[in-house]
Amino acid sequence: MAYPSPDQYNDALQAPHLAFDDPVLRAGKVVLNDKGLPQAYGGGFAVTYAVSHARRKYAVRCFHKEARDLQDRYARIGEALSGGGGGGHFVGFDYQPNGVRVMGKAYPLVKMDWVNGIPLGIWLERNHRRKSALTPLIARLRELERHLRTRGLAHGDLQNGNILVQDGGLKLIDYDGMFAPGLAVGDGNEVGHRHFQHPTRKGEHFGPEMDRFSFIVLDLSLRALVKEPGLFRRHANGENILFSAADYLDPAQSKVFSDLRAIRSLAKDVEKFAALCTGPLAEIPTLEDFVGVPPPPPPRPQPVVPKKSPNQMLLEDLQRTPGEALPPDLLLADGEPQGPIYQPPGTVVGAAPQWLVVAGVAAQLLWLGAKMGGQAAIDVAARQIETLAHDHLPDTPPTPAALAGKALSSLKQAAGRWFGSKRG
Repeated sequence: MAYPSPDQYNDALQAPHLAFDDPVLRAGKVVLNDKGLPQAYGGGFAVTYAVSHARRKYAVRCFHKEARDLQDRYARIGEALSGGGGGGHFVGFDYQPNGVRVMGKAYPLVKMDWVNGIPLGIWLERNHRRKSALTPLIARLRELERHLRTRGLAHGDLQNGNILVQDGGLKLIDYDGMFAPGLAVGDGNEVGHRHFQHPTRKGEHFGPEMDRFSFIVLDLSLRALVKEPGLFRRHANGENILFSAADYLDPAQSKVFSDLRAIRSLAKDVEKFAALCTGPLAEIPTLEDFVGVPPPPPPRPQPVVPKKSPNQMLLEDLQRTPGEALPPDLLLADGEPQGPIYQPPGTVVGAAPQWLVVAGVAAQLLWLGAKMGGQAAIDVAARQIETLAHDHLPDTPPTPAALAGKALSSLKQAAGRWFGSKRG
């Protein structure tokens, strides 16, 4: 079966109400790039689009290359991940055999929940020098490996773009090459990203053990960064972490292998890994066997803190500032600050933009400052307000920090005149 090209999908998805079969996607909006075209994220078998509807967002994977038995494959994966089988490492998905129409013909798609996470490659760009961040990441990867192995699952393409880092753990995306119990061993569609795969990996190696080499690459690379963060700038190329496909072909002549051998605590593991690269794929051990010690327990996820309104966050910041607490008569029962909130002409009642909220709280802070020390205290309060505005107001419409600054300046002048006249 011939599939549409990414350009043909781009053309079709400019009219989602005509292209999609799913009612939610039909009513949704496809995220566009700076040229006004659907923003497409490429992949080996599919191109992915972001579609938003109401307050939800979906990743829609449209296939441009044939992958055998897609419907059965996703059905088996869904069964394996149901009932907590995914361990929180996967996202919900819906395979739709006739989900998208291009040039009058129906093709399959996979609708997935959008994941808020940072791709591993980008995360490492920001954190490769932070031992305090790398150490728990290693533990989470080992926990992920153990979970997949004990469930008889394998992702098939573990790499920078398919591992998302979140505060509470890791998420995997792109399940086109995934193995789940019930699928035929040795019948793979893809072989994964070459910088994370054994040189001899082929479709015939499709099965529950195909992630072993990738997990060793990930684990050894991250442990090396803990010891020597500068390796990242020396060897990362945007698609790998430290190792590249050429390194696996000839470890003896590889610069990255040479650099890692110089790390005394890793030298033995580096030699073991070099032997695995030139040996048969069938002899790759599990990560636990390679490391030789049980993996440490992953860190406990941090409790989810309920979202707070801008008023509540500002109030808490004010209460943490030195000086007198806000008087009880300025607070509502639910802890929200009240005060003079100016409503400009043309603003919908009850929908005051965030800068007005800041201005209202600013008036209370100025009141406290004047009560405590006159004009000098007002100046201190004004500086605190500027900090609050900077922390809580984005510099984008419709709540520009510049408008807040004007409001605060007027409040400062008014407070100074009013309290000055009272003392006079």
